[in-house]
Amino acid sequence: MNIRERIADAKEQELLTVDQLALLTQYSPQTIYKKAAKGEIPGVIRFGRGIRFMRVVALAWGQRAALIRSAAL
Repeated sequence: MNIRERIADAKEQELLTVDQLALLTQYSPQTIYKKAAKGEIPGVIRFGRGIRFMRVVALAWGQRAALIRSAAL
């Protein structure tokens, strides 16, 4: 999917900020930035220096990450 398609798709979906995703996934904002930089979080949309996440995709990732974290305990 090219950048124009991703932006058009993002406009149709609700976007989350780093802080919003951090609250929903119980990760720190710093961890969200690091994971996004490493490509570990799907649904990333970059706007210049800003970063947003497609809500549906990011929340599905967050649920999987929470299951993995709880299984490791």
